[in-house]
Amino acid sequence: MQKTHRRQLFEVIEMGLSGNRAAGLFDGFMVCLIILNVVAVSLETVPVIARQYYREFIVFETFSLFIFCVEYMFRIWVSVEYRPDPDAKGKAGFRLRFITSPLMLVDFFAIAPSLLFAFGIDLRLLRIFRLLRLFKLMRYSPALASLGSVLYSERRALIATLIIMLGLSSFAATIMYYLERHIQPEAFGTIPHALWWALATLTTVGYGDIVPLTWAGRLFGGVVMIFGVCMYALPIGIIASGFANEIHQRDFVIRWGLVANVPLFKGLDANLIRTIAKYLRSSVVEKNSLMAVKGQLADRMYLIVSGQVARKNEESRTILEEGGFFGAKSLMEKKEYKSNYITATRCHFFILDAREFHRLLNENPTLRQRIEESYDTISHTDFGQAPAP
Repeated sequence: MQKTHRRQLFEVIEMGLSGNRAAGLFDGFMVCLIILNVVAVSLETVPVIARQYYREFIVFETFSLFIFCVEYMFRIWVSVEYRPDPDAKGKAGFRLRFITSPLMLVDFFAIAPSLLFAFGIDLRLLRIFRLLRLFKLMRYSPALASLGSVLYSERRALIATLIIMLGLSSFAATIMYYLERHIQPEAFGTIPHALWWALATLTTVGYGDIVPLTWAGRLFGGVVMIFGVCMYALPIGIIASGFANEIHQRDFVIRWGLVANVPLFKGLDANLIRTIAKYLRSSVVEKNSLMAVKGQLADRMYLIVSGQVARKNEESRTILEEGGFFGAKSLMEKKEYKSNYITATRCHFFILDAREFHRLLNENPTLRQRIEESYDTISHTDFGQAPAP
């Protein structure tokens, strides 16, 4: 079925498909434009530069505003392609929901102040919202998108940590108020005044503009410093742990999908594929690398995710391609490799070590049967390519 212009544009600006040259160029152009806009906003605050290049700043802002507006309108137009049936009724309602999504709101507030200025409404304070264009990078950076997902998924833990930290700050300010208010009424005369010291101390910033003078105040200040190191490390640990889990989960989903599409494993139970994926390790190997040596005791099984591998012996040379595997029969029989295996191109492998291989076969007779059936369909002795499902 031929793609419509709307679908083609959708794949360029919304999906960022890998291998799509137009999508790659668009993403690169938008990232550069966003970064240049942030730089321009900063340079405009330097009086000498602002006076000398005033006209250039106006031209660049006009150009950027035009590009961002066109991008914004196109995103609204192609948004219906997210639906299973984009030609069905109800497009207006779907687009309205899309416009109010978080990323689209960021896009709107990033261009709205410049639009108001273009129409003669000089709200200079609002122009600082142009810095929101930096957040548009979330569209083009998977890492930033992952971080946003982590912050959202860990929001309850982060809010709880924030409440604890605010409570600890209030407690520290209250105690210091009673300890230092008579000695330093200008610094600790009220709890709100003391709160500034508490925040600077707990966050380990330590400006030094306000310090306790009494021995009790200094002793309590030392305790607050120790608590600050402990408490303010909590959100960092929560975010780091969440980010690691997000990356691990995303990588596992990708790996599960790749394993499920390997012909040898197609049709197996989802739980079994999950178990296999847990034991497999990924490796990318350059061209002309020796993977297995004839006469060497087999110690691992190789699954070819992409690329080509040449099987060589005295009699023949055979090419194994994507979806193929080798080393399994030698592992099952606990014998030596019967051929040399050399990468004919740059290859991506899933590797299963001998220990995990035998554990999987012992625990999952279905997998052993699948491998044996695969070898029954071919004439070679220690490599194979699983039959099509």
